[in-house]
Amino acid sequence: MTPGAEPVPRQRTAPAERRDRGVAASLARRGWLWRQIPAHSPLTPGAVWRAAVQTLVRQEDARPRVARLLRALYPAREAMLLGSGTQALELAIGIASRVVGEPAVVALPAFSCYDVAAAAVGAGVGIALYDVDPWTLAPDLESVTATLAEGARVIVVAPLFGVPIDWDAIEQCLRGFGALAIEDAAQGHGALWRGAPVGSAGALSVLSFGRGKGWTGGRGGALLMRRFPLDGGIGGSRAPGPFDELAALGTAVAQCVLGRPAVYRLPAALPFVHLGETRFHPPTEPRRMTRAAAALLERTLPLATQEAAARRVNAEAMLARLPPDSRARAVTPPRAGTPGFLRLPLRIPGGLAGFAEPLRARRLGVAPGYPTTLAALGAVRERLTRPHGRWPGAEELVRGLVTLPTHSLVSAAERDEMLRLLE
Repeated sequence: MTPGAEPVPRQRTAPAERRDRGVAASLARRGWLWRQIPAHSPLTPGAVWRAAVQTLVRQEDARPRVARLLRALYPAREAMLLGSGTQALELAIGIASRVVGEPAVVALPAFSCYDVAAAAVGAGVGIALYDVDPWTLAPDLESVTATLAEGARVIVVAPLFGVPIDWDAIEQCLRGFGALAIEDAAQGHGALWRGAPVGSAGALSVLSFGRGKGWTGGRGGALLMRRFPLDGGIGGSRAPGPFDELAALGTAVAQCVLGRPAVYRLPAALPFVHLGETRFHPPTEPRRMTRAAAALLERTLPLATQEAAARRVNAEAMLARLPPDSRARAVTPPRAGTPGFLRLPLRIPGGLAGFAEPLRARRLGVAPGYPTTLAALGAVRERLTRPHGRWPGAEELVRGLVTLPTHSLVSAAERDEMLRLLE
């Protein structure tokens, strides 16, 4: 090139230019308030209506059938249906603490959903944090070993965004310490480890059926047990009343109404609603799952199975389009694992700010990862065994992780637009 001459911009092909203009025009027609929902758990008005009739008119209780279904899908001795996945994890921590028989210190991932911390706070235990590998989102095994050596005997392992964790490596890490791992599979629907659903590996496993978890009953969770029998502490969980049943159906109706981009934009535009924000919610008293939530789970399982397949197709299509020199780095799952891609996690310098148009990326459903490590939460700091520790992997994920929507309501044009904003 002649000294002082301006570089010649790369020429784009006419089809690529037409594609980008078409994508931009399509999104512009939807209006500036349009917002893609971050996650989609299929739930139809017909399913809600039939669940309401089944629960309120016929007074039918689907919970025994759902418990049998979960024991079959995630081979387990017992399945306890609860009001939420957080409540299930709180009970799991309490059981594990009694089993290890020592002053309870539970080890949590330093980068995780805030509800994991809420469950430990509700269980009343001390908290140790271990680091997370930013390349895999799996526990940093050296950090886990150090945390166990310092006295933790219960560890919560929480696969994030449907990316499986190498459970064999976790069990090997636990050997010699007499420690017990709880598998928090709240985000694992549709993911597999060695051909079995994520949620099948731990002595204690936790499932969640909230609105953004792939398979939904509007609300609810489950505790699966493989080594230990149910005890009186679990049996004492409060039974739901008529108001709880109506509230569960109301939640399902709201999910049906708001769970579409054309409608989601309205509450998403109201800052006081806090949609899409990661917030710490104090623990609540454990209670049993409502009959309405169980009836919905029965009816939405086929839809959730189809949705999991659609998520994998969308995620793999986007990953295939990432060029080798892209600034975005995909997370590497273990070889024996199949991701469920509840969302597609990518590491980008600057996080959401690394997109060419961050506000447009948000409208397309792109979201930052968790805004802080668990150590930054006041309720966690009060219980930390090592309050001044550092977790560099978790801190890197706070700075640079974003997640892209993968659900079936994401169109090919929206996938193209998200990738364009990464260029």
